[in-house]
Amino acid sequence: QRASISPEDQSPSVQRFREMIGRDEKMLIVFEWIRTAAKSDISVLILGPTGSGKEVVARMIHELSPRSVANFQAVNCAALPDTLFESEIFGYEKGAFTGAHDRKPGRLELANEGTLFLDEIGELPLALQAKLLRVVEHREVTRLGALSPRSIDVRFLAATNRDLETEVSRGAFRNDLYFRLNGISLV
Repeated sequence: QRASISPEDQSPSVQRFREMIGRDEKMLIVFEWIRTAAKSDISVLILGPTGSGKEVVARMIHELSPRSVANFQAVNCAALPDTLFESEIFGYEKGAFTGAHDRKPGRLELANEGTLFLDEIGELPLALQAKLLRVVEHREVTRLGALSPRSIDVRFLAATNRDLETEVSRGAFRNDLYFRLNGISLV
């Protein structure tokens, strides 16, 4: 008799992941955690050293989730200068600042009904953490120069190579944002 294979197991993303991880037992456990996280809509915090494949894990969670039909937006928080973070994440209206000649949706709006992956979240300055926290809590985003917020439906995935619990205890990372992003931890 042949074993039945679920449609999830037949998807190209699952096949790519299985080819990548091989048969190592520890990686098979990680894969099961990914599948479990994908079934939920809760925020996921992916922890691990640089180069360990945190973005690959985030993409797998998105591709295996019901949100896979919508956009996956990845933002490297360490690579974005503080001055550009707000316009990149929140978007802006025409005339919001010098050079804003057109309206531009931010990554949050582009990820609507999909997933926003915040890579290197531990590098985000406290002032920007507070602005991001408001979005995570209220599921609303206000473009720079806009008068009213827009509702968004986004799943948040975040990753870091830092020990965020230590960062929270020393005041370098907001406890409330850590709590909101750490629905499930994958190490």
